[in-house]
Amino acid sequence: MKLLVLAALAAAAAVPLPARTPRTWARDPAWHDGLAEKCVYEATRTVYGVPRAYLATAYTNKERVDPETTAKAEGERGFEAFKHHWSERVPTERYDYDYSTMVYLRADDLSAYKLTAATQDDCGASFKELVREGRDELAWRESVYFPGGGARAGSLRRASAVGLADALTLALRDYDFEGRPVLDLELVPGQKDVHRVPFEPVRRRVRHLGREALDLPVGRVDAHALALETPEGEVEARYWFAADGGAPMLHALVRYEGPQGITYRLASHERTAYWKR
Repeated sequence: MKLLVLAALAAAAAVPLPARTPRTWARDPAWHDGLAEKCVYEATRTVYGVPRAYLATAYTNKERVDPETTAKAEGERGFEAFKHHWSERVPTERYDYDYSTMVYLRADDLSAYKLTAATQDDCGASFKELVREGRDELAWRESVYFPGGGARAGSLRRASAVGLADALTLALRDYDFEGRPVLDLELVPGQKDVHRVPFEPVRRRVRHLGREALDLPVGRVDAHALALETPEGEVEARYWFAADGGAPMLHALVRYEGPQGITYRLASHERTAYWKR
């Protein structure tokens, strides 16, 4: 599983995992039905010290990417990728905070190819972008309106094994829920923030917490729970993925708890041509 190009821990030693194609869920014919997966979540995020309730929407589909433009290709050019886009509007007393976070993961091995993270509120807009250049470099640039931000650019070299924290809500669908290994990751921190966030990778570990039945807005769902931990063992985030790997669920994210008071609880799940009017 080349997933985020991870390493599994066998006993006390980290053992590199061999390159492999993604699991059955990622190769399901549903991804070629001309529709996209649309998941709506009852969500919270802490802004100005207060938990804000809102709806978050995640769209996931397969499409071809043109490596010359790093955008959606015309026709059959380029390579096949999963596009995973979160659209979120968080209300506060004075104005809303808008977050648009999109990742491309290559369909053949789920390796990180591109990230765009944009935020907008009445005080300004921030934008972050990271794109793989060749096999071993990730180039990034940003423009952050918040104090201490500004415009910067750079690159991460020797980054063939680096994944994206913002992609885990998609990439961890490929976790081996039967074997339940402990995984070591090297991740670019989540960029879904109005502030400047370092692009330098951090070490994290994924551990299986068990299987449980969840009562969610969408109904009762059988799910696997995963923990994202720091090297010191502190739990940074928890993910719950549907135990059902067949269509239509395909191990979709059904619940999440993470930094900044962010929570997601699945309210609806459908396949739809959401772009049609």
